[in-house]
Amino acid sequence: MNTEWLHSFAEAAKLKSFSKASKELNLSQPALSKHIRNLEHDLDVTLFYRTSGGTELTEAGERFYTRIVPVISDLASIRRELRQYRQTDQLALGSLPSLATYYLPSRIKALQSSHTLMIQNTSGDLLQSLKEGRLDSVLVDTLYTDDSVWHCELFTECYYAVFSADHRFRSKTTVTLADLCGEPLIVHQAPCDTRSHIYSQMEALGHHPHIVNEVSFGDFIFGYVMAGMGFAIVPEIVAKNIGHLNLFALPIVDFNRSVSLAAKSGKLGTQLSSFLLSTD
Repeated sequence: MNTEWLHSFAEAAKLKSFSKASKELNLSQPALSKHIRNLEHDLDVTLFYRTSGGTELTEAGERFYTRIVPVISDLASIRRELRQYRQTDQLALGSLPSLATYYLPSRIKALQSSHTLMIQNTSGDLLQSLKEGRLDSVLVDTLYTDDSVWHCELFTECYYAVFSADHRFRSKTTVTLADLCGEPLIVHQAPCDTRSHIYSQMEALGHHPHIVNEVSFGDFIFGYVMAGMGFAIVPEIVAKNIGHLNLFALPIVDFNRSVSLAAKSGKLGTQLSSFLLSTD
């Protein structure tokens, strides 16, 4: 039974709303709903039913909520107690996939302390892991940070649109998000920060993304693009590393992201940020 499922359940039960709970936990609503479904499947019971005013606990859900809230509190207390036994030179780092692949390797290699690296698909999940003490520091999209944790901005980058070699945009040097709204789009399955940004920004322009294919994070998304099935939107740090593929990428001039380092303490955050910035 995953502790993240338990936290999602407890928050949804307390607020009687999946949407409010997802905002409180910095999770997408589909991700929180998946946590609840996984928990119900594991327990083989239905925990919630929908009403006109939101969601309510079933009888089984009420019983589970009563029993599990003290357990969640005990787990948090145990985690805090055990922190004193952690090796001070062992760092637990967390990162989004794109940053773990293209930004961190050359930098963490030079760290004097040993480390472990956890990769999660959303900034919300990483920040939750940081707040619960499973990670010491995380690299996330600045959009998801708040004053509950120490954080500082590391860099800002454009998103790029990636096309097959024969796409009609070949003669362009840049594109806008509006240029792309009608184009067939390939995205990673939810939950995914980039996917969420695409939705929110295109809908702000009065459009809905024309998604033709959704692939898992384990799939090679550029293979679908090279096959002419559509285009993809990726961060600049990813687009700059696809020169060996039969593709071309254009910067989206009005679509970018800011990347921040968040840490369990200001002391650790300041040390790591100085190190990361000095190796640019």
